[in-house]
Amino acid sequence: MTIVKILELVGSSDNSWDDAVKNALADASKTVKHIVGIDVLGFKAEVADNKIANYKAHVKVAFSVER
Repeated sequence: MTIVKILELVGSSDNSWDDAVKNALADASKTVKHIVGIDVLGFKAEVADNKIANYKAHVKVAFSVER
């Protein structure tokens, strides 16, 4: 029987929201095996001097676990 677990995290990037999502997935894949999907819940940004200084992506990463 396969179980799917969900890991919720926030990725960040100095360049784009797309990179923030990719960074979240890359960081999760360092310690989590069998990733099967990612759900993007939302985006935020830090602003400095009227410009976006840091992009953030709130995501859920799904991974399978064998029982």
